[in-house]
Amino acid sequence: MKLPLTKPTGSNAKASILFFRHTPANRNAFTLVEMLVVISIIGTLAALLLPAISRARESARGVECKNNLKQFGVAFIARTTTMPNGSFCSGAFDFERDGIPTEIGWVSDAVSRNLIASEMLCPSSSNTASKAIEQILSAPSNSFAKTNCVDRLGTASFLNEMGQTVKNISRTVLDNNLPPGSGARAELISKKMLKDGFNTNYAATWFFVRSGYRLGPDGNPRKNDPDCPNTDPKGKNLTIGPLTTRLLDSGQAAAHTVPLLCDASATGQLSAGVGNLTSGSFYSLSIVGAPIRSRLLVDESGDGIRNIDTSASFLKQPTFNGVPKNGASGWLKTWNFDTRQDYRGMAPLHQGTVNVLMADGSVKVLTDINNDGFINNGFDTDPGKTMNFWTSSEPEVETLKLASFYSLLSKGEQN
Repeated sequence: MKLPLTKPTGSNAKASILFFRHTPANRNAFTLVEMLVVISIIGTLAALLLPAISRARESARGVECKNNLKQFGVAFIARTTTMPNGSFCSGAFDFERDGIPTEIGWVSDAVSRNLIASEMLCPSSSNTASKAIEQILSAPSNSFAKTNCVDRLGTASFLNEMGQTVKNISRTVLDNNLPPGSGARAELISKKMLKDGFNTNYAATWFFVRSGYRLGPDGNPRKNDPDCPNTDPKGKNLTIGPLTTRLLDSGQAAAHTVPLLCDASATGQLSAGVGNLTSGSFYSLSIVGAPIRSRLLVDESGDGIRNIDTSASFLKQPTFNGVPKNGASGWLKTWNFDTRQDYRGMAPLHQGTVNVLMADGSVKVLTDINNDGFINNGFDTDPGKTMNFWTSSEPEVETLKLASFYSLLSKGEQN
């Protein structure tokens, strides 16, 4: 028989209420111990999952970076088929060295093939601009001119079909007297460069935009224009010009070893805001590479023993004075054996790796094995000196995988 429920009264009622409240089956709250256990479990799971999530995100950014480079590669290779000399590009994205970046340089070449370079930045990089942006932003007015070294004035103004005067960025700066670093100049850069796709945080390699030195009979780089005083190894006056298919086909380095573009290190910060780029934003260097001395000790006697100290010229461009071309101490031996391409500007952004576009259109991943922030392609290290960038002299990439000699025509140590 089912008994009726009755409401307890008096002291029995109080005892029943207490019993009811503390009965485990009727409890609605966690105990402190239970809460601590749950929190510790959540913390453990978070500690396990967050690094995995971070790696997954970085992996996705790395894939996007590779896809950007591959698209650039398609554009450059397509360009070689339309140019009489088969050149991969028209030059560097560098106002000081090559001229107006909206008219010349690999970014301009990409934009002309409907690639919006400013929307194809490497997402893993903290750099949001190229050095070219800062160059135009801060350049004095007298820089916007045509000289024997470089044309920074560009094409003349003209009337379009609507009867409107069209001026490039240089002529606009001059005609409107826009001061360096001014808001008006920044607005002009935003309008004529950023909004039209002229920006990047990748760097071109020396092989891509310069391809090689013109060496004189004395072993020193020879000027293209004797009246130009510029002897910058990354400039145009001492070099052959942009990489061509003819040079690539006749060289010793295979196309899949010749780098074109890469993740780039920062080289400065914007002096003022430009469009959506804030003042202080990091910008990437424009060119990575150029051959410099890579040996601290060299063998000048030909006996196989490296015992001549060259620390004074370490990491500098070789120069020669009365040195013979051939032989153990000849200048050709120095170029072939004692120099390497300066790839310190390649930035291992992707969990210690660098994405590099090669001349065959592939993207190669180079690993900073010792995590020192640099890719060592055959340089000595000297812990006792101040100019030490690599923590180990063990090469992190072989020359058969990354062209590193002074010339694509060089066999390096085999010469």
